[in-house]
Amino acid sequence: MFFAANSLHRRLSIAIGTLAVLVGLLGSLGTFLVVRSLASEFSASLRDAAAHVQTGVPHHAAEPSGKTNGEPNGVRLPSDDLVVQIWSASDTVAPGRTSDPDIKLPRAQSGFSSIQYDGESWDVFALATGDEQIQVAESRSMRNRNALRVAFWSLLPVLALLPLLALTIAVTVRLSLRPLERVGRRAAKVDPHELKPLDAQKAPVELRPFVESINRMIERLSQLVNTERKFIADAAHELRSPISAMQLQIDNLRDAPPDQYDERFDELRRGVARTGSLVSQLLGLARAEIGGAQRGVADIALPQLVTDVLADLLPLADARGVDLGVERLDDASVRATEGDMRVLVRNLVDNAVRYGRAGGRVDVTVRREAQTATIEVIDDGPGIAVADLPHVFDRFFRARGHDAEGSGLGLAIAQALAQSYRARVTLENRTDGQTGIVARIELPLA
Repeated sequence: MFFAANSLHRRLSIAIGTLAVLVGLLGSLGTFLVVRSLASEFSASLRDAAAHVQTGVPHHAAEPSGKTNGEPNGVRLPSDDLVVQIWSASDTVAPGRTSDPDIKLPRAQSGFSSIQYDGESWDVFALATGDEQIQVAESRSMRNRNALRVAFWSLLPVLALLPLLALTIAVTVRLSLRPLERVGRRAAKVDPHELKPLDAQKAPVELRPFVESINRMIERLSQLVNTERKFIADAAHELRSPISAMQLQIDNLRDAPPDQYDERFDELRRGVARTGSLVSQLLGLARAEIGGAQRGVADIALPQLVTDVLADLLPLADARGVDLGVERLDDASVRATEGDMRVLVRNLVDNAVRYGRAGGRVDVTVRREAQTATIEVIDDGPGIAVADLPHVFDRFFRARGHDAEGSGLGLAIAQALAQSYRARVTLENRTDGQTGIVARIELPLA
């Protein structure tokens, strides 16, 4: 069946092509019938003119009323616009034989010509045969009227078919584009709680790229929904412990003797601070995954930003005895939000200070390259186990062998922020013969 064809282009081409052929055939048939009926009128005019070309037989006989046999009630007949004259050698002013003696056309030169007679143009063809010349003349007004009549009656069948053509095209296009409606209905029925791709094989060939793009969007949406579900579950799990601990500390504070109030109150305060920090990081991760690149971007000078971040973290570095400084600061700028860049750099430097060796060293470098700016944070700590490296950017993941407090969200936030700016964050163990971590951010230049 035609409308089962699996191509919109094929459906429309075949349908409209067949319709055009059908309308063309019907129009041609109508035109043929009209022209044939008009030709019979021309044949009658020719027959009438030929019948009156006889020697000594006039075409009209004058009547007392002023009317002629050929002009009933003074109306000019079509035969009056076609005149056949035969001129002999002895004829001077008028032809010896004529189909209409009332029309006295002058003798014309051989071949085609145009003459004026009684204020009207006549097209004439003259042919010399021996001592005689045959001259056939037709009025220009008659030719124009006939041309208009032929054009009108030829156009009439086509005009009569136009409504049928418009209706048929509308029905054909509607039937051909039904697959679009079916794809739209299937896309509208996608359940956000059970995201399944659409069946691209049942769609027309032209729609398959569109359906496949919808499927890719559904796949990304499914990954996002699954990630958010996992995030909510992980966040609930991580928040359960500090909240339970605070409840226990509140109970201990209520039942504590007066001389232990201060100690237990400090424990409660530290627990609230840890929980607040965890909630802040969760909110930061959510904002990073929404896309920081959409919030007031500007050209950010990396040397100044890195210097400010190091100044903020100097108290933490002093508390751990870490030598925090810079080795190289190239002049480089990136297009980003300043707050996001601060969080991105701060998280990496903070990790190096907290999880590196106490009394160790952390060096920060900014290098400008051809199309990117690279920020490196290098520490001389114990490094990370090879088995843990693939998971360092997972939410709430904490590498083994580190006792420092943390939520395991810093690197996840850094990665989310970097991805929102088409940047890349990597973590690897040092390969220069020393232990430690090299954290690297590669950002496109402004």
